[in-house]
Amino acid sequence: MSRHRHIHTCVLRLLLVCVAASSSGSVRVSAPRAVSPLEATSRERGISPLLGWLDRRLARWRRRNRPKRIILVRHGESIGNVNSSAYSSTPDSQISLTERGFEQGTACGREIRRLVGNGSVRFYYSPYLRVRQTLLAILQAFEGQPVEIASEPRLREQDFGNFQDPLSMSRLREDRMKFGRFFFRFPNGEAGTDVFDRVSDFISTLFAHFDSGERRRTADNCVLMTHGLLMRIFSMCYFHWTVSEFEQVWNPSNCEICGETGRYGE
Repeated sequence: MSRHRHIHTCVLRLLLVCVAASSSGSVRVSAPRAVSPLEATSRERGISPLLGWLDRRLARWRRRNRPKRIILVRHGESIGNVNSSAYSSTPDSQISLTERGFEQGTACGREIRRLVGNGSVRFYYSPYLRVRQTLLAILQAFEGQPVEIASEPRLREQDFGNFQDPLSMSRLREDRMKFGRFFFRFPNGEAGTDVFDRVSDFISTLFAHFDSGERRRTADNCVLMTHGLLMRIFSMCYFHWTVSEFEQVWNPSNCEICGETGRYGE
């Protein structure tokens, strides 16, 4: 049962007790009795306006507490982007940015700062080296402005299966196109379905944080520092794309920014 449905049930029980008390002048605890459909319908009609009021209050509270923007950012150009053989000797998680990748990160930081102004910002980032380096480049634009940062392993790249032999990976990518990019599983690695599951779990965690009711207010801007496939999978989960729609979309460019303005989750 969802939290809001649980609240509605508790309110309904409380209102029924109040109705009984107001009609008799006291509250009596007795064995439950059968309620006719007509009587139940009559009670529901009296309570529905109150539940509607509660729904509206909860909706206004969510709008106030959720961020104005969720911004997705892909890492800058990496050594693996320009030389795929790097993956055969260096773990994917340790692939570094190129010099151009650092420059892209710096420019991306200026663009994000222009977009958010002096609003509060919380960065969630993949623990892969190229993403952390991109984040450091972006943060130059926020010098003197407090920001929140949090490592999030669920935003990591799709696992392609440890060290990647270029010839084997070329054949596997051909097979993936035939099999379907979303369902194909790399040997010793992940399928797109696995990434979908962990991204869905992350989104649940993210909105649970937004709606937790903590005293500390959610940041105005939520920035997700991640990878190209993860940006597409996040959009698929969030906007409820079909598999066919997902497979028509390709990775954004390095340090490309995707996002919309508005209170999320309405």
